[in-house]
Amino acid sequence: MFWRAEDGGTGPDNIEAWCIECFANNFDVPRETVALLALDLVDYARLLEEHRRRAITLKSVLRDAAERSAGAHSGRIVFDRLDDDVLLEFPTSGAAVDAVRDLGPRFRELAGQLDLDAPQIRGAIHFGKVTRWRSGLLVGEAVEVTMNIRRVAGSNQVLLTEPAASPLTGKVELVPLGNELGDELLPVGGIWGFAL
Repeated sequence: MFWRAEDGGTGPDNIEAWCIECFANNFDVPRETVALLALDLVDYARLLEEHRRRAITLKSVLRDAAERSAGAHSGRIVFDRLDDDVLLEFPTSGAAVDAVRDLGPRFRELAGQLDLDAPQIRGAIHFGKVTRWRSGLLVGEAVEVTMNIRRVAGSNQVLLTEPAASPLTGKVELVPLGNELGDELLPVGGIWGFAL
């Protein structure tokens, strides 16, 4: 995958991305295994159409809640794009689950402090290998899997891939959702979920 910026792809991050992808295709690039949590606001496009300023404020509140929850559970924000996507990194899928459970109430509390109704959020957790750029950005199939699975999560639902759910057996109550979602996205095994 080659990432292009709005400036046509000549920025340092895009050149670094191109070099990493070329290098990764030809040499053994060190990879790390991390838990990734992708989040977004449900119906963000509709919120933008109805009240742009409120929607952008809510996105900022989600990012703030995510940053606080990640910090409390040994995680960090990897990137925060122009739309409502937020991607967080954790050392384990258990830490990601703890963070997202903390994030829901924190998000509602912060939105309430601004007299805003908090919309529902959704997310996905995947445990896989990534390549870390010098800037801290993560690239690789694990990022794509996490972002794609987040798109099919329901309102106030977090989906977990088999690599993320396996270490949590007996520790976290998860509902098996079957293999059908995993088959549509990428070969990630079964999919489990829990409600926020």
